[in-house]
Amino acid sequence: MPRSIEITFTCPCGASFSDTVYQAVNVTLDPRLLYRLLAGTLNVATCPNCGRKAESAQPFVYHDMRRGLFAYVSPRETVDQDEREALLAELRKVYVLAVQQSEHVLHRRDRAEEPPRPTVRRTRPGDELAAKIEPEAPPMQVIFGVGQLAALVDSLLEPEEKLGKVALSARNAGTAARERLRAVAGHIAAQAQCDIMAEEDADTYTVWIYGPRARVNTLAAALGTHA
Repeated sequence: MPRSIEITFTCPCGASFSDTVYQAVNVTLDPRLLYRLLAGTLNVATCPNCGRKAESAQPFVYHDMRRGLFAYVSPRETVDQDEREALLAELRKVYVLAVQQSEHVLHRRDRAEEPPRPTVRRTRPGDELAAKIEPEAPPMQVIFGVGQLAALVDSLLEPEEKLGKVALSARNAGTAARERLRAVAGHIAAQAQCDIMAEEDADTYTVWIYGPRARVNTLAAALGTHA
């Protein structure tokens, strides 16, 4: 499975545009994706013509090696029972096949590299096979709804790891002023290893810098504002 793909979105305003959608999200290797999930920007595209948000319907795999969370995520929270059971059955088949293939590979490697060793039967054969694949690997969960995943992830974070945001705003700003504000916010965010997202409310244009709360609090103090 590729880590990400380009998908074409069609907006109700009539515009078509492409954006990157992640199929495999490993927040241990790319921690910024964790905060995109919490901020609601992961796999969400913005129409360049009208500013509407478009959420991808593509499922993805989420892996947090540090916190032991490995999940298949269906963006749709509401799924009828037949579709849900069919998806779970298919995932079980894929998982069992992967376990069997991995066992064969490891068995051949063990025979080539080491003399036979006694094994101890665990409670379930599946547990033993899973442990042979990777002793530290967590079991896969299936989560329906990105919001459900975000709530679960948030519950696993320490207070200083939770999502923090700080705003840079401008009132009655024209196109050039908005672009400058976004560029400044983007430069600050890049230095702090954070991300940005823009919002427009009445006559105010706001660019949010977001990331780990501890890092954002430090950034807010340096900017003389409040996170």
